[in-house]
Amino acid sequence: MMMADTNWYAVRAVPGAQRMARAIEPANDETEEQKASRERRKGESVLERNLRNEGIDVYMPSFWTITQHQRTNRMSEKRFPLLVGYAFVNIPQRDFEKVRGVEGVMCFMRPSPDRGPIAFRDTDIGSLMFADFQAQQTWEREREQRLVTAQGFRRNVLNKRLGLVFPKGRRKNVPLRIMAETAIESLAPASRQQVLIILNELKAMDKEIEACRASSMALYSAA
Repeated sequence: MMMADTNWYAVRAVPGAQRMARAIEPANDETEEQKASRERRKGESVLERNLRNEGIDVYMPSFWTITQHQRTNRMSEKRFPLLVGYAFVNIPQRDFEKVRGVEGVMCFMRPSPDRGPIAFRDTDIGSLMFADFQAQQTWEREREQRLVTAQGFRRNVLNKRLGLVFPKGRRKNVPLRIMAETAIESLAPASRQQVLIILNELKAMDKEIEACRASSMALYSAA
């Protein structure tokens, strides 16, 4: 039975508006609350960002994928809409014109041209949100292992490149990465630059894993 006071409506997105928006850069004086808000908005689409910036509550069912670059083996995460072309908005004031004026919104979903926008029950949207949350939990559990596995090959390649800079006679049973970090200043300029590039890439992969674990912990704490 339709609830008379429901405020959820489906909007049609302009082609391209459901692509991921540019990541929000952290502020220099970012508070913990601002950081948490930025993390929650990770991967949001252009449509979602535009609506939220106008103070409009929006929900777009979605899923994440990890792709691997064929040449560099680097991993990248992308979020895609589950309902291509559609999202849901909650407008307590039934302010349809405000929503229509947001960039990325094409129109409201209607049963026919001569009838108003279709209203959806809170329970229906809540069920979608719960299923979406469960899917995200499963994704987060699998995500770290995917990253570790994908990074393994790249780490081996980088360690082999370090091995060419530090022959076996100089290693003295010290891990190559530690040796490189310790001896980098004593290397010739060309070798120093090469080692610095490798170390920076290894550190970037470490940060990627740390961010993955932090994201998982934040999701579980919110459950």
